[in-house]
Amino acid sequence: MIETTAGQIVLPHAVARRRYSDAVPQTIDPEWARERLEWWVERTTSSRSTSASGGLVSWVSAGPVLTDLRRNEHQIQSILRVILSRDSVSTLLSPFGTQGHVHVNAGVELVQYAIGVLETSADTRAHIRGTEAPTMSADALHEDVWRAASKLWGDGHFSEAVQRAATFLNADVQARVSRSDVSDQPLMAQAFSLAAPEAGKPRLRWPGEDMNLTVKAMRTGLLNFSQGVFAAIRNPATHSTEELPKQIALEQLATLSTLARWIDRCELITA
Repeated sequence: MIETTAGQIVLPHAVARRRYSDAVPQTIDPEWARERLEWWVERTTSSRSTSASGGLVSWVSAGPVLTDLRRNEHQIQSILRVILSRDSVSTLLSPFGTQGHVHVNAGVELVQYAIGVLETSADTRAHIRGTEAPTMSADALHEDVWRAASKLWGDGHFSEAVQRAATFLNADVQARVSRSDVSDQPLMAQAFSLAAPEAGKPRLRWPGEDMNLTVKAMRTGLLNFSQGVFAAIRNPATHSTEELPKQIALEQLATLSTLARWIDRCELITA
C-alpha cells in the first residue's frame, strides 16, 4: 500500500510485507521521483545504438551519455527501492562484450513499471486500504543517537548501530558527570542515584521541587530505566553474535532516544 502525506509518498513496508527487516517507512516526493525516472527512460532509449539493419539495439555504447547514466544510476536505484518496496535493486546498466557497451532494456522496463506505480498510486489508495497506524522515521530520533547509529544502520548492521548509539550515550553521561572510572549500568546507578552527591560523584537530577510527586517519580524512573537500558540493550548488542531484526533494532534506538532526551533535561548536582 502507498499512502501520501504532505505531498510525499509514504511506503509502510511493515504493513505491505509484514517483515521485521522492512519495518522502517520511507518517504519520497512523487513529482521529483517521476521526473527523475522519466529522465532515465528518455536518456537511455534515445541513446541506444542502431544496428546495421537500422533498428535500435538494447545497449548504449561507451561515451558521454553512458558516463552520465552511470553518475545517476545509484539515485535511480534508490528511488526504485522506495517506490517498489525493495531491499535492493540490481544494476540498471549491464556490461557486455569488450567494447564498453551496456544493456539497458531490463533497467528501462523496471523504471517504466515504477512510473506506473506512481501514476496509479492514488487509484490504488482509493480501493486498497490498510492500517492507519502512525509510523516513525529513524532520523526523527534524538539527533546524537541517530548520528551515532546512522552509518552502521545504512550499511545494514543494525545490532552494531544500536551498540554504537548506546556507547555514545554512555560516553555522554560520563562527560556530564566527569566520570571515566565507571561505565554502563554502574555509571547509570551512580549518575542517577537518589542519594546526595559526593565529592567526585555528581548526580544528574530531573529538575523540579524535591517533594513534587511527578518529579520524584521521574527521578526514580530515570534511575531504574537507565540501568535497564544498559543491561537489556547495550549489553546484548555488545556481546551477542545474533543480528537484530531491523524493527527490533529501531525500537531499541527509540528507547535510547527517549533516555537521551530525558538526560538532556536533567540538571547536574554537585557536592
